[in-house]
Order: sequence, then C-alpha cells, then structure tokens
Amino acid sequence: MALEITGNVELQGGITLSSLYGRTFYSVFVNSGEVKIGVQYWTSKDAYDNNLGYVEPNLSLQGYYPYDRLVDGDDVLLFTQNKIKEQLEAQGFSVAITEL
Repeated sequence: MALEITGNVELQGGITLSSLYGRTFYSVFVNSGEVKIGVQYWTSKDAYDNNLGYVEPNLSLQGYYPYDRLVDGDDVLLFTQNKIKEQLEAQGFSVAITEL
C-alpha cells in the first residue's frame, strides 16, 4: 500500500512539490496498545520503484497511535495508512491510498 499526496508540500530545503508518494512503516507495541508509525516519501512512484532516494517534507505528524486489534482490525498496514491519511487531510492535503 502507498499514499499519493497532492497539495503544495514544502521540503526541508524550501523547495515546494505539488505531490508526493509515501510508504508507511510501523512498530506494534503489544503491551502498551500503541503503534508507532513513520512515513518515507519520494517525489513519485517511479522514484520509489527506481530506488532514487527519499525526500524529507516539512509535515507535522503524530508518531504514536492507540491500537486495539478488536476495534481497529487485523490489518495494521491499512490502519497506518488511514491514520496518516487522516492527519494529512486535516492539514489540507488530498490523499489517496493506492496499491490495495
């Protein structure tokens, strides 16, 4: 799964892009009921596919999220995608989850 993000995204060098391609990664903390979610971003899916290196946007995202398998479901990857999508959309970006 991947995130296709559309909007004016500023990178840490001041450059602005109109879109990004993102992949989440996560750690599940069984005893605490939390998931730590991170995201790596590329300028496009082609950049990801060709291993061209990721970019670092100036995005403010939470790192830890409460997670209950009985409530949130078994698909932790989909859970991570939805949490990041919610946060980015709250910041005004358009986000599509792709490659389901």
